[in-house]
Amino acid sequence: MKKIIIIMTAAIGLVLSSMAFSAQDPNVALRNALKAKDYRTAFNISSKHAKQGDAAGQYVLGQLYLNGQGVKKHPGIAHSWFKKAADQHHPLARYALGTLYATGTGTRKNPQLARQQFNLAAQKGVPDAMRSLGIMYEKGDGVPKNMGAAMSWYEKAANKGMLDVQMMLAERYLKGVGIKRNPGKAFAYATKASRSKIVDANYLLGLMYASGQGTKKNPQLAFRNMKIAADKGLPQAQHSLGAMYIQGLGTKKNPQMAFRLFNMAAKKNIPLAQHNLGLMYLQGQGTKKNPGMAFNWLNKAAQKGLANSQFLLGDLYVDGIGVKAKNHQLAMRWYRKAADQGLPMAEYSVGAMYANGFGVKRDVNQARNWFNRAAKKGLPRAKQALVQLNQMAKRK
Repeated sequence: MKKIIIIMTAAIGLVLSSMAFSAQDPNVALRNALKAKDYRTAFNISSKHAKQGDAAGQYVLGQLYLNGQGVKKHPGIAHSWFKKAADQHHPLARYALGTLYATGTGTRKNPQLARQQFNLAAQKGVPDAMRSLGIMYEKGDGVPKNMGAAMSWYEKAANKGMLDVQMMLAERYLKGVGIKRNPGKAFAYATKASRSKIVDANYLLGLMYASGQGTKKNPQLAFRNMKIAADKGLPQAQHSLGAMYIQGLGTKKNPQMAFRLFNMAAKKNIPLAQHNLGLMYLQGQGTKKNPGMAFNWLNKAAQKGLANSQFLLGDLYVDGIGVKAKNHQLAMRWYRKAADQGLPMAEYSVGAMYANGFGVKRDVNQARNWFNRAAKKGLPRAKQALVQLNQMAKRK
């Protein structure tokens, strides 16, 4: 899943409001100019209203100066217009002013003033200000670090419909990142985000329905949500959907469809998909056997650090499958990489290479050491290898 990272909204990213003026003077001409991206006309109209003391006009004029739309970009002048509007209690102007203070755009950086303006805007229901306060409390920027306060503001922003915050909270509550794990809340926020057709939300819901985290297990709903995300091109979802077709989870088993989905995700650099695609080529599952292609995809996943792929690559070099010739030195190198990540079968294989002197000088002590590591993790063949080594030692 694409990871959701909440960052302080840059001043440049502030959005022009097409409903900036009061109900008494809706100013259709300005709204039409903004909608048509005729910023020069918008500048002329908002300038007139701003100079007459209209807070909404001042806010829009500040946005135009900030973004260089219809006028030469000038953050300093933008700051002055935002301040005039904020002094008249314009909520969006307060948020905009807070962002300038937070980022030091058009003025000196001042976290205390940023927090003050964010607070005032948040009290008037501006969701972006709520999110920004959450960020400040989480980072301890201008305020003492307070994760409880941060989460409180994040939740207020999420409940106001901020989709990125809903997804961030869903992921955090599911994984327990910075907060106590709460799969129920994770499921609730992912469900809210999915109503707005957020692809990542469907992916997360698919995982939760499949595992029964935060909700009852429901393979059919897991499949349905994962397919929505996969059909919209999310690589992680394509891989997970492929795994569902392999297992027959929420759908009938379909190796050909699994192969197709793994192929799509593998080409988008998803290591697990590359590993599974390699296995399918190796076993001839959902496609014709192709050892060369199997090696190619397993190698890609191994290069990205996937221990299981590194181990299998070692096997291919030992057996001479998908490669020009057997190569015990390269096999040992890949076994060792996987063993260093704690994979029991790889630890056993490193021990076997030392025991037989394949790709490395024969060393019974090293073999015993590696067999021990794997045996402590419950690998039966490692325990048997230790018995054999001990028997050999007694004969001597």
